[in-house]
Amino acid sequence: MNKLEQLVAQLDLVNQLLITRVSLENNAHSMHFFMQLKAVSQKVSLAEKNWQVKNACSPISSEKR
Repeated sequence: MNKLEQLVAQLDLVNQLLITRVSLENNAHSMHFFMQLKAVSQKVSLAEKNWQVKNACSPISSEKR
């Protein structure tokens, strides 16, 4: 293998490493986003349940039944 071929092979390796790194960082950002989305969804669900329980115990809701 001559010097030029070695240089091209090294550039290919560097390119693959950079592509892999960008892909891993993108996956990390996506995972962080979806974890935040899940946390918000759980908070909303809990708030809805608390609201339903509060309404079920209120005197107004018991009068309607």
